[in-house]
Amino acid sequence: MKKIEYFKTTFQKNEKEDKLILKKIEEYTDFGELKKAEYFDNYGKVVQTNFIDYNKNQKFIKSVSISKSDNSKIIQTAEYDSIKKTSEITAFVNDSVNYKMITYFEDNDYPIKQISIKKRKDTTEINYEYDFDHNGKIKLAVQKEKGNEKPMTTNLYKYENNNLIETSLKTEWVEMISETEWKEKRISKRTSYTILEDLKKKINNITEFDKLYNTINSKEFEDSKLNRELNFEYEFDGNGNWIKKKVSMKEHFINSNEFIPIYVETRKISYWK
Repeated sequence: MKKIEYFKTTFQKNEKEDKLILKKIEEYTDFGELKKAEYFDNYGKVVQTNFIDYNKNQKFIKSVSISKSDNSKIIQTAEYDSIKKTSEITAFVNDSVNYKMITYFEDNDYPIKQISIKKRKDTTEINYEYDFDHNGKIKLAVQKEKGNEKPMTTNLYKYENNNLIETSLKTEWVEMISETEWKEKRISKRTSYTILEDLKKKINNITEFDKLYNTINSKEFEDSKLNRELNFEYEFDGNGNWIKKKVSMKEHFINSNEFIPIYVETRKISYWK
């Protein structure tokens, strides 16, 4: 894809679509990475523009984000050292250095240490520990702040037939779990849970996907009770990318028994030749 224009319209009191409103324009490089994004308000005025640059190896080297709403400019730059196996990200807010992050990598490209410096004063060092299965897939990742043996986060990964079927992110206060179902070598369903201090596993969301990984149904839960449900219908172009998405909602918390159309998104897509 070379360029995508996103439009959105809502439904009023009847099921007739309101006029289309331009919400975003994305432009891509010929190697598939985003190079520019413009965001618009409901009146068609640009509220934010992002520019992204890459080096000859197609790695990110710079981004500029300009916000019209608060007249701010954020610049991020990246430098890489293949010998030292490091990357250095520096962020400037309105031309002043806001933070710097230096990441050190293992031979397998996993980060092993990350040093963050905020406003030239506060420095934080995070160290990473890993465990891998017999296929070389990561099954455990632990983040620890220097000087503290207690993990900041612990990530667990489970696989079946070489497919990732469960992830867990655990902190001192919460554990977030994601379970993934596969069908014909594609992700078909994902379910997320949260475990808080009461140690009860509560379901948050169930999302189902079509064979192109487009969301077709999403169920939102409150305290493990079904609250809202969204249904997605698509129209596709000849390349298999959606160009129209109709979203309907059923509000289970008020015992609704039908889906009500709420908005439509359309995309105008141009391709590299």
